[in-house]
This record gives sequence, C-alpha cells and structure tokens, in this order.
Amino acid sequence: MDDMRAEDESASWKRYFRPGHILTEFVYILLIDTLIAVFLTATGVSKPFGVDFVVSQCYGITIFTVIHLLLWMFRPGKIGPIILMMAVSLVIGYFTGGYVAFVILKRFFSITLTHQGTSIVQQMVLVLAISATVGYFFFSRARLRETKELIQQERIQRLSSEKETLEANLRLLQAQIEPHFLFNTLSNVLSLIDTDPTKGKAMLSDLIRYLRTSLSRTRPNITTLGQEMEMIRSYLSIQKVRMGDRLIFAIDLPQSLSERPLPPMLLQPLVENAVKHGLEPRVEGGKISVEASENGDAVRIIIADTGEGFSAYEQTGIGLANVRERIRLIYGDRGRFLLEENTPHGVRAIIEVPKNGL
Repeated sequence: MDDMRAEDESASWKRYFRPGHILTEFVYILLIDTLIAVFLTATGVSKPFGVDFVVSQCYGITIFTVIHLLLWMFRPGKIGPIILMMAVSLVIGYFTGGYVAFVILKRFFSITLTHQGTSIVQQMVLVLAISATVGYFFFSRARLRETKELIQQERIQRLSSEKETLEANLRLLQAQIEPHFLFNTLSNVLSLIDTDPTKGKAMLSDLIRYLRTSLSRTRPNITTLGQEMEMIRSYLSIQKVRMGDRLIFAIDLPQSLSERPLPPMLLQPLVENAVKHGLEPRVEGGKISVEASENGDAVRIIIADTGEGFSAYEQTGIGLANVRERIRLIYGDRGRFLLEENTPHGVRAIIEVPKNGL
C-alpha cells in the first residue's frame, strides 16, 4: 500500500511539473506582482510605478523560483512541509529578490533605491505585500492539490470496492447459472437417449461446444463478441432441442465485429431471461433474435424476444441489475443498457459499448 501511495504521489508531482502547468502559474505570478505594484503606487505607499513594478516582479519571480525548486527537490506529500518550504522561500526571496531589484534598477535605469527616499517601513510594506500574496497563492494551490488528491484516492477506493462487489456478484451469477443449466441439460440428454437419440446426440454436441467455449475463456475480465455469440448460439441450440418448435432464434454478427472486446457474461443473462421469462410461459413459444451492429463509435447489441413482455422481466433476479451495474462501472457514460417494448409484444434489451473496448 505504501509503495502504491508513493507511486501515486510521484505521478501527481510529475503532472504538477508539466511545462504547461508551470507556465500557467508563472503568468499568474506576473499578474499578481503587477497588481501589487499598481496598488502600492496608487495608494502612495511606495515609489513611482516603474520602480514598484521592477521591485515587485523581482521579489515575486524569486519567491516563485525558490518555491518550485524546493518542491521539485523534496516533493513533500503533506501540507506541513509545503508550508515550511514556502516560509523558507519567502526569507530567501526577501534578500535575493531585493538584491536583484537593486542591481537591475542601478545598472539599467541608473536608479539607486537608497537614494529614492525609501524608508525601511516602505520596504517592509512592499515585501510583506508581495510575500503574503504569493504565499497565499501557493498555499491555496497546495491545499487545492491536496484536496484533489484525497478526492481521487477516495474515488479509487470506492471504485475498487464496487468492482470487488461486482466481481463477487458475477461469480455468484455464474454459480447460479452454470450448475443449474448443466444439470438440466444432462437430464434432458439422458431422457432423449431412449426416446430420440438423434436429438439427444445433437443436444450433447451443443453442450460440449458450450462448455469448450466457456472453459477456453476461463472467465477472463475481457473476451470477444464472437466468443460470447458462440456461447449464446450453443445455449440456444440446446434450448431449441428442449423446446422444439416453440423456440426460433436468429443470431446476426458481422465478421468485422467478431473480435471486438466485450466483458464476459454480459449478454447471456439477457438471453436466459428472454427464454425463461419471455418465451417459456407462452404456450406457442416465440422467437429470440440477437443482433450486433455498429452505431457510430459504439457497438450496439440488441436481444429481442416475442415473449410475455415487461411483466415477466419484473420477476428476474440479480441478472439484469448485474448487467446494468457492470456496464456503468466498466464504461461509465460511454456505455448504455436499455429495456424497451418489442413490437408486437415482448422485450428488446439494448446494450451499447465503445467500439474500441475498455
């Protein structure tokens, strides 16, 4: 855990020291120093604006440079060391910035600060104004950065917890589906051996194909749309033997989409719901169609049945909730899961996921 936290802090400081970020802060400091010079000149606290401007910029830029040099060298992880570094930077900036301003004004403008009637009080007011403003600026930025880091860590922890819960639900769903499906299929095969050996052999072949596809994946975090469709085809073929003419199914998968990545067990619960809650309660059965197509930058998968409709889906367990939650956690706003009425009756389950996967 400590190693991970250290890596997170290192990555955070790496983002902080990006040239674009440093340049943005440098521009802010220039603007702040200019406003301080304008204020001091307008209120009559200090020297003419030109002198105030040079002095203010020298103090501000020096403090800015020292603060960033110390942050780059030590990269503190807590607000306490950051405040200490700012205090050290202000002290160094007071002497170094004053000396640089003295040299610039004397060499390039022939102005000697001590000859301008500058009192110690005026110098202290100028330095304190600049130091307080610059210090507050960096202190606020540090607190904001620390707050963002805490929010990010909490978000990562929450997502990790949700992911673990979701994986546990997925394992539970698999444990509920596979033994039940396997035992029912074997029971049907056993009964068909004496009554209809041809159908029994066909069902056994489909079961072997189903298990081979399932085991070859060993339930990875990601599989392909082609593999999922192959499992669905085997599953529906087994149900076709069991239900006979009461079940008609069609699967449409363009070859260009067969290798698209897809999380496992995302489609099968929807197909099983369509069979169990949609078609089986109807005496005449019905049809299930599974269709995949491209929809802009997304892959759209539609599982439609001509079964009992939404009233039947209200009886389902964790399958639909699991699918919806997994899509939300894996894809965020890029994924969608919809249930809508099918015409003339039944339900359409629509899944949209990014074409390029996770």
